[in-house]
Amino acid sequence: MSKLLHINSRLMPYATWMLRILIGGTFILSGLSKMIDVWGFAYKIEQYFNVWGWQSTLQTNVIIGITISAIEFVVGLVLSTGCYKRSATWIAASIMAVMLPLSAYIMIANPVDDCGCFGDFIKISNTTTFLKNIFICIGITYLLFFNHKVKGLFHHYTHWLIGCIGYIYILSIGLLGYNIQPLVDFRQYKVGTSLIDLPSEESSEESIFIYSKDGVTREFSINNLPDSTWTFVDRIDSPTTHDATNNISIYDSENNDVTTDVITTSSKQILVLIPSLKHADISYSFLINEMYNYSQANNIDFIGIFANNDSKYIKKWRDLSLAQWPIYTAEKTTLTEIARGKISVIYLNNGIVQWKRTLSSIPSDIFSNPKEGIFDSLNFDSVSHFKYLTLSFISLLILIFIFNSLFIAVIRYFSRKKEKKNVTLQNENSN
Repeated sequence: MSKLLHINSRLMPYATWMLRILIGGTFILSGLSKMIDVWGFAYKIEQYFNVWGWQSTLQTNVIIGITISAIEFVVGLVLSTGCYKRSATWIAASIMAVMLPLSAYIMIANPVDDCGCFGDFIKISNTTTFLKNIFICIGITYLLFFNHKVKGLFHHYTHWLIGCIGYIYILSIGLLGYNIQPLVDFRQYKVGTSLIDLPSEESSEESIFIYSKDGVTREFSINNLPDSTWTFVDRIDSPTTHDATNNISIYDSENNDVTTDVITTSSKQILVLIPSLKHADISYSFLINEMYNYSQANNIDFIGIFANNDSKYIKKWRDLSLAQWPIYTAEKTTLTEIARGKISVIYLNNGIVQWKRTLSSIPSDIFSNPKEGIFDSLNFDSVSHFKYLTLSFISLLILIFIFNSLFIAVIRYFSRKKEKKNVTLQNENSN
C-alpha cells in the first residue's frame, strides 16, 4: 500500500502539469479564437438570444463577447502556467458549472448548428462540445485537490503581472478586431481571394438559412428568403454540386441577380457594406460621399450593398445621405461574412480582395487633400499585427520567466550561504 502511495505521489506532479496544459490550453484557444473575431462571437450570441426570445442590442452582445473571451483567455493562461493555483481552478470550475449544463441543453435541443466555442476557427458538433466539457470537468475536479500542491512556472509575487499582460494582450486583439477587422480571418472571403468565382462544374456549398417567427422555425434557401418580420437564427452550409461556385448573390432594386455585372474582374472597386441600417450612423454618409467623389475622379468603381431585409429603408437612407452612388442588396449573413463592422469598406482589384476595414477606422480628413493612391495606402496588414502582438506577449512571458528564475536562484544561493555560515558558527561554538 505504501509503495502504491509513493508511486501516486511521484506521478501526481506530471498528471497535474498535463491537466494544467490541456485544460488551460483549451481555455486559451477558446478565448483567443472568439476574441480574434469578436464581431462573429457577438453574432453568435445574438443567435442564441433570438432562439430564446431575448432582446439585446449589438453593442451589448459585443460587450458580453469581449468579457467572456477575456475571462476564458486569462483563466487559461494562469491555469496553464501554475499561477493563482487555487483561485484559477475555482474560477475554471465556476465557468464549467455554467457551460456543462448549457452544452447539454444545446446538444438535446439543438437550437444552433454550431455552439461557437472556438468561433469560426474550429467548428465542432454540439455532441462533441458536450463530451469535451465532461472531460474538462473531470480534469478540473482533479486539479481542485492537487493543483495547489505543485509549483508553477512563476513566483507568486509575479502572478498579478502575468494576468495583467495576458489581459492587455487579449484585449488589444479584441479592440483591433472590433475597430478595424479581425486580425486573423477564418472566413471564406479572405484578403487575396476572389469575391466571386468563375462558373465551373465542381462541388461547393449551398447555404440554408434558418429563421423563426412566433415560435415557428423554418428553413429557407438564398433565393427564397422571408420578409423582415422573420428573425434570423442560423446559417447551414451543405455540400452540393452545381454549375457555379458563386456564394454571394447581389440584387438590384427589381430583385434581379446582378452579381456578375456588379463585381467586375477587370478594374478596381470600392464596396461599402451595411448589414443593418438601424446600426449604421448616418453621420458617416459624409465620409462615404467623399470616398465616392474621390473614386469617380480616379476611375474607381464605387457601389454600396445593403441587407435585403432593409430594402424598405434604403430610399430614406439615400435621401438623408444624398447618396449618388449605386446601391444594391444582398443577404445580411453574407455581408457580415465578407467583412465585419456596422459599415465596412472593401477594396477590390480585378475582383480580388485587397483589404477590408470598418468605415470608422478610416481617417475622416484623408480625402480633404486627396493624393494619388489613397486606397492603396489604407491597406491594413492584420496578420502582421497579430504576429507582432503575439510575439511581444510571448517574449514578455519568457523574460519574466528568466528574471524569475534568476531571482529564485540568487535567493537560494544566499540562503545556502547563510545556512553554511550558521552551521560553521554552531560548530565553532560547540568546540
